[in-house]
Amino acid sequence: MQIKLSKAADKFLKKVDGNSRQAIIAKISILKTCLETQQVYPPDELDIKKLKGTLAGFSRIQVGKIRVIFQIRKETGEIFIYDINYRGNIYDT
Repeated sequence: MQIKLSKAADKFLKKVDGNSRQAIIAKISILKTCLETQQVYPPDELDIKKLKGTLAGFSRIQVGKIRVIFQIRKETGEIFIYDINYRGNIYDT
């Protein structure tokens, strides 16, 4: 399974501090590994929630005050990271 980042997600990862970047990458890696081996969402450690409204079809991972908005695309075998941002800014997209 591949991980594909949107421009907004890539931009955020480049500007965020190193510790936060490592935490985000670690959580995405756990998600990827679980999907590849078990074909299901990982345990509660990722705090995954499905989103509603304009972001229906996407889910989010919480990493401290940062949210990672993603979508599992089974037909292409990829995890699409739509956006990464702080909680107060992420849902304005």
